[in-house]
Amino acid sequence: MSLKNKKFLIVILRFHGDVLLTKPLIDNIKLNFPDSKIDILLYRGTESIFEFNLKVSEIIKISSTSGINQQYYNADAQYFSDFLKIFSTFKLWLKLFFKRYDYGIFLTTQWRVIPMSWAMIGAKKVALADKKRTRKLWKKSFNFFLPELGDNHIVERNLSSLKKLGLKIFNTDLNILDSIPVSEWEKNRKLFRNVDAQDKYCVIHPSSRRNSKLWRQENYIPLVHMLTNKGFKVVLTSGPNQYEVDYVNFIEEGINDEVVNLSGKTTLISLAALISKASLFIGVDSVASHIAAAVDTPSITLFGPSNVSNWRPWSDKAIVISRTNNEEICKDHRNEPGKYKKCLCYISPSRVFNHAEEVYDSA
Repeated sequence: MSLKNKKFLIVILRFHGDVLLTKPLIDNIKLNFPDSKIDILLYRGTESIFEFNLKVSEIIKISSTSGINQQYYNADAQYFSDFLKIFSTFKLWLKLFFKRYDYGIFLTTQWRVIPMSWAMIGAKKVALADKKRTRKLWKKSFNFFLPELGDNHIVERNLSSLKKLGLKIFNTDLNILDSIPVSEWEKNRKLFRNVDAQDKYCVIHPSSRRNSKLWRQENYIPLVHMLTNKGFKVVLTSGPNQYEVDYVNFIEEGINDEVVNLSGKTTLISLAALISKASLFIGVDSVASHIAAAVDTPSITLFGPSNVSNWRPWSDKAIVISRTNNEEICKDHRNEPGKYKKCLCYISPSRVFNHAEEVYDSA
């Protein structure tokens, strides 16, 4: 096969933030082979950040339940769900087999990726090393392995797969603005009619898919007051699920200052457009913080249980407030299990505002 027509498959069975952070990997593959075909295999529902990316040839979507609709998971229809699981797995296997990939990059450790690897006969395949994946079946299914993250960032780990495959790393830029078509910007004008790009506005994204990453709702009320007094217009956003929308609505109800509430009303692409025009973004550890980094907007991200070295926003304009060894565990969460014990209660609204003032004064 010509060097110009190399075929790549990237498998990333994780969630929105992880999917977004594969962008530098995709860009560098194209810099190695400008005419290559790059497919990305991911969970259905996490694809929107790449739906306009012309560097991606095909987005292959599968269910997080092995392609089975949840309605079939009951005792009366178990035999049918088992059949669907086998059928969907075999159908995917055939698809990957006939694609004839040259390279496979597996950025996930689920056992279900092993049949995918077997389908890619003749391809060079790199996967993640993991202390839970020591069996021969895992080790025999791939050619190369990436070490565990350690203190490295996820972007650096992803890019290291190229070196394992004998390819070069040219840049580490996460910019996604080149993936947003003009037509999408036009659509967003109606959605953001209450937000003037000429205004100095701040996007606050308080929600996360994981409760352990949330800040106290009442902390946002004095923070918004401080920001509006400083001259910021405040825009509240969230993910689409009702829990996140309700979470933000509760915050809005306690705010006396005027805010624009767009919770649940944005797609990831429209959220990226909104954040790209903002003077400042404030949020917890979530995909929105990574979007802020990807559109080069100054940001403040509040971290609790996540490893900052691995998951900080990939930008020089990102300020991270994270737990230190000197931070006390709060009274309310000291008896909580696991990650909940590493709550964000150690962060005060004034601490966040002081960093916001730095951004405001330097703008």
